[in-house]
Amino acid sequence: MAVLCIGEMLIDFIGEGVGTIDKVKSFKKEAGGCVANVACVAQKLGHKSYLLTSLGQDGFGDFLENTLKNENVDCRYVSRKADSFTPLAFVSLDETGDRSFSFYFKGSSTLRISKEDVEKVDLSEIEVIHFASIAIQEESKDSHHLLLKKAKEADVLISFDVNLRFNLWDDHKIYLETIKEFLPYIDVIKVADNELEFLTGTTNVEEALKKDFSNMKVVLYTKGEHGAEVYYKDYKVVTEIPNIKAVDTTGAGDAFAGSFLSKLLNQKDINNITEEELAQMATFATNYASLTTTKIGAISSYLTEEEYNSLI
Repeated sequence: MAVLCIGEMLIDFIGEGVGTIDKVKSFKKEAGGCVANVACVAQKLGHKSYLLTSLGQDGFGDFLENTLKNENVDCRYVSRKADSFTPLAFVSLDETGDRSFSFYFKGSSTLRISKEDVEKVDLSEIEVIHFASIAIQEESKDSHHLLLKKAKEADVLISFDVNLRFNLWDDHKIYLETIKEFLPYIDVIKVADNELEFLTGTTNVEEALKKDFSNMKVVLYTKGEHGAEVYYKDYKVVTEIPNIKAVDTTGAGDAFAGSFLSKLLNQKDINNITEEELAQMATFATNYASLTTTKIGAISSYLTEEEYNSLI
């Protein structure tokens, strides 16, 4: 069975060295984008993976499509749009490897995923669909709704990463309302500690579980350098990050989501997971995501299971 990710793929131009974008002298080109990252992680960890996205008919789009092919992600649902451009993100890093972004995104190909693109999708082998909040705008919003409605009817598991990017939305009230439109579809949600209050109105995840996430199967609550909390039925698992030196956290949250989903798909019955199994999955995802921060870039930092086992 396979994973289908829908949404953005873009180029991260990552500043070389520490400093704000105005101070950085050069940038390294890396393939990235929240959902594209998850597709690559799932493929690295042994699951057939597809990406449904739209790229510009430009050199940046060529680079990204070639990256997907090199990562063995199936590109049959990648469309190219001659009248729009491939999105870009310029990333600066601080002393801890944390990031600041400057995007070239509005009007990009990501927001041009069409209903015709969605109609091409064969859900018969798809076990999980993953999406995020960046691309649920303009034409792509309706296309997300169409795919997710079909997925619900086909009993496909649906995963969502909140992944807030306020500078990509003109109106934050509409941003919140749009995210909430999609919550009824979701079985697995990943939300960071600095996103919880915007989404739910509370900083207390236990309160959010009862009020906002009660219909979801799994809640992944990530806390950066403080690890994560994973909630499933009555179980709560808390993880801590291993002792590593982070140099770039770009794509680490996606590594967590992708590696957890990969382990979830390995379960015989996701409706009957033991607390021990949940702890193993959460620990794997935390360690996997942490190890990716020791390298520059997102997709280029992701590990196979064998590479992971050699490092942990």
